[in-house]
Amino acid sequence: MGTSDREVTTLDLIIYTYMKNLKLKEQERVVDELRQYGLTLLWSYMIGFILLFIAALFMSYLFRQDWWGLVLFAVICIVALYIIGRTYFLWRYNVMYITTHRIVDIEQQGFFSRHVSDISYDKIEDVSAHMRGIMHTIFRYGSVTIHTSQKNIKIIAPKIKRPLHVQQYINEMRDRYIQKYAHDFSTDVASTMIDKLYELELPDLRRVQKVLDNRIQKLSKHI
Repeated sequence: MGTSDREVTTLDLIIYTYMKNLKLKEQERVVDELRQYGLTLLWSYMIGFILLFIAALFMSYLFRQDWWGLVLFAVICIVALYIIGRTYFLWRYNVMYITTHRIVDIEQQGFFSRHVSDISYDKIEDVSAHMRGIMHTIFRYGSVTIHTSQKNIKIIAPKIKRPLHVQQYINEMRDRYIQKYAHDFSTDVASTMIDKLYELELPDLRRVQKVLDNRIQKLSKHI
């Protein structure tokens, strides 16, 4: 897992184009991506390959039976391939992107269900790492939890490699982002806020509009 900034590559653009609901912002770069530690998926793969081995071992016997033998052989193979394929698919598309501006967490809950969380660094309140148990300690994997300023919203990256390192890295990226934009806010608040508006989606823009309308209405009474 790399920790140095890099320019947007063709692979980044392909991934973001495929997801369709993700776009890199202006001057934003993907600096790292996190997935579940491959070793933790070993049992799922083993179950699939054991079923394939059993199907191959009894193939001759099943083929000599009536139609039920062929059906049983096919069912075992389909279940085995489903387990292997689903395990790889979920590993491949359950990913957390660390960028220069934010954390983007993609939770693939099934073949046709996906949840995307997008949290900018200024909304992150705390980042914690957890390693529990002998296996976690020996193989150096655990979970990273990102707590946000938004009520009841947090991002959890489970079973990732070197969680303590990831925790420190996210905190470093957060500090860089806050230092950079804190300076921008101190020089020209209005311009910075206007620039930020272009990053918001329609629901957030409506919330901002409501606050502005209330603020303008209150100030207008004193004119």
